Amino acid sequence: MLSRIMSSYYGFVSRLPRIESRALKYGYSNARVKAMKGMILRSNALEEMIKVGSIEAMVELLQRTNYKNDLAAASVNYSGSLLIENAASRGFARLVRKLIKIAPKSDKKALKVLLARWDLMNIKTLINARRLGMDYDQTRPLLFDIGGLSEDDFKEILKTDNLLKELGKTELGSRFISFSRQDKSGKARGIRAGTQDDKSLLTKIEGEMDSYIYLFMDNVLSEVGGKDFLRIREIIRKEIDAKNVMIIERLKAYGAPREKIIKSLIRGGTLNKLFLDKIIECKDLAHVMTIISSRFYNIKEKEGSLYELEIALEKSIAAQKVLAFRSAMLSAGVIIGFLLLKEEEINNLRKIAKGKEFGLSESEVRSMLVVA
Repeated sequence: MLSRIMSSYYGFVSRLPRIESRALKYGYSNARVKAMKGMILRSNALEEMIKVGSIEAMVELLQRTNYKNDLAAASVNYSGSLLIENAASRGFARLVRKLIKIAPKSDKKALKVLLARWDLMNIKTLINARRLGMDYDQTRPLLFDIGGLSEDDFKEILKTDNLLKELGKTELGSRFISFSRQDKSGKARGIRAGTQDDKSLLTKIEGEMDSYIYLFMDNVLSEVGGKDFLRIREIIRKEIDAKNVMIIERLKAYGAPREKIIKSLIRGGTLNKLFLDKIIECKDLAHVMTIISSRFYNIKEKEGSLYELEIALEKSIAAQKVLAFRSAMLSAGVIIGFLLLKEEEINNLRKIAKGKEFGLSESEVRSMLVVA
């Protein structure tokens, strides 16, 4: 008995230096982030925004939150849903800069890598704007000043006659183009340089960028190490799985052959070839949901649409994020968890604003939200 007590005591004492070291490393940043948690909108605040009858009324509610100054700045140039989207963009960009600034030096690189997803989102937004013939003023409120792309990059990517060349001038674009031209064996493949900016090229760039961003983040985070970044890698792989499920189901809906579906999938993830083949062979969506329920938290079998499946996958991954970082303390997980929650909040605000603009019912808007 005495030996067990002494063993437990010495085990506790041996952990003290590690605890003290983590306190020194993360004490300041974690305290700052915990003080910011009041900035996260609660579910009842989102519910109130859903229930009001107009975007103007939604703006009035947001004026009472930490978005007040961002709304004032954005109102100079925008109104309607674009006002809310631009204000949300401004607020999130400012928050991200603050988090990077207070993060321990050893974690800054990994946190910046996580923001590469926003560069991907910006480039895809610009590509879609080109397809639709939108000008820069129409596109700007949809872009986020996060990551490595500058205001000048945004403008040039939108207006250039040679999209690949312009992308290649940016750090992210240069790495992406190199990635898109080689597979693991080093053989040339994928996107070729050229001056033709046609729909086929835009589609190829969009698809390849999804693969590149996720693999890039996973590779960098694997070098960082640490329990929190291991959890992020697991979530990233789960996001790849979710995207691949949706790619399969959308292409099946269009009658695409199996070979095209396989070529369209994003590399990485946790779903092996046998599992993906099962999904491809499924004839109805309810059966698909039964199959994937073993891999995604809280997915339930039911008849539904592709849209409902996508929302269910988003909610499943959001729940995984919360579970991964709910108990984080004296670690990078406190910063990462807060960042992920704010990402969901921004997406929810955009969905509510767009829902009102398109005249969706309260229940339709509510069903789109991912509330962690």
